[in-house]
Amino acid sequence: MEKETEKEQKEEKKKKKKLHSEQAKKPTQHHPWPLFHLQTLYLFTLSDFKTVVFPTMTFALCSSLASAPNPTLFILTTRLPSAALWTWSTLLMENIANQRLPHYILEDSLNKPWRPIPAQRISPQLSRCLLLYLVVPLTGLLSWSLGVLRQFAALAVFTWMYNDLGGSSEGWHVRNALNAVALCTFFAGATAVVAVESGEEMTEQTWRWVVVIGCVIATTVQVQDLGDMEGDAAAGRRTMPLVFGETVIRWGTAVLVGAWSVVCPGIWGVDGMGYVTPVGVGWLLAVRVECGCGQAVVEAVVWVDDGVVHAAGV
Repeated sequence: MEKETEKEQKEEKKKKKKLHSEQAKKPTQHHPWPLFHLQTLYLFTLSDFKTVVFPTMTFALCSSLASAPNPTLFILTTRLPSAALWTWSTLLMENIANQRLPHYILEDSLNKPWRPIPAQRISPQLSRCLLLYLVVPLTGLLSWSLGVLRQFAALAVFTWMYNDLGGSSEGWHVRNALNAVALCTFFAGATAVVAVESGEEMTEQTWRWVVVIGCVIATTVQVQDLGDMEGDAAAGRRTMPLVFGETVIRWGTAVLVGAWSVVCPGIWGVDGMGYVTPVGVGWLLAVRVECGCGQAVVEAVVWVDDGVVHAAGV
């Protein structure tokens, strides 16, 4: 019965992928050309909104609320849009650099066929030109104007190491480390945009929390590879689920998620009530991951721990 249920779930997943791919391949005449191209840019980044954009903006928002002397709605609405624009444009740079390479196209054709290149909305050659002549220069100018050129440069280097130098395929330890430092750089960059615009600076506590979040990500990010095992295997990538097996990764990640949910509030010395949300949600996620009911652990843990940032008054 369980095998039949798993088979049905896999078939349903394949049908959804096929449907998304067919929708992404709709002819350009069905849309005005500006909307079609904007949608193409959106599809490059779609799968990373929950893993990068939303956690990054949550971190920047909580840091702003905790550090600003008198945060107001007006101040927050003038700070956050710039941080969101920087986060998304830098993510777009990373995603195009990743998705244009042959082995990633092969992987996406199996795991995410709705992405622009496997869906034939744009060619790999045109993607390279888009990246070289528009996305990188414009994102660099935006970073310079917002005072976060160093963070942009760091992310450009990490992108180069991950994609062009083959860091993603070098081994699970290199892959996890690059994912962690890249996401921490996103956090630092978005928070710095908010701080620069408000005439403040990132505090030592904020930097310390960025490091803690990096450790959380480095030790739990492997859970997002569980859903990409077919494509990763086809691309010759050695992710943790492929090296150690799905069962080991689920149990190990569940233990780590539960542990971090206790450790993170303890780092900030919150009172008893401060443990309720992180521990409760953390252990719920741990059970879901162990049972194979969800793969959203990394971003959910980051979201929960971002709440601790505000509660701790970082």
